[in-house]
Amino acid sequence: MLGVRLDEQLESRLNALADKTQRSKSFLAKEALIRYIEEEECKQRENELTMARWEEYQETGETVSNDAMMDWLVSWGADQEKPCPVK
Repeated sequence: MLGVRLDEQLESRLNALADKTQRSKSFLAKEALIRYIEEEECKQRENELTMARWEEYQETGETVSNDAMMDWLVSWGADQEKPCPVK
């Protein structure tokens, strides 16, 4: 069980939305928390992936050249789309 204190403005907005949607304030708060937590978890996973890639680069120094990447991107949507460049 969780209790959350809302300021007057936020509680007023929540009440108005609950009335308009014919949903309970608890339902709306739970949905908001679910979405927020999912978004934050996704950001955390992306940060971890970014750090892993950075560490790999620091260890190996391997990269894809800008020219190779741009050549691939320019081919997107063309009849002869080029394969993604690799290190």
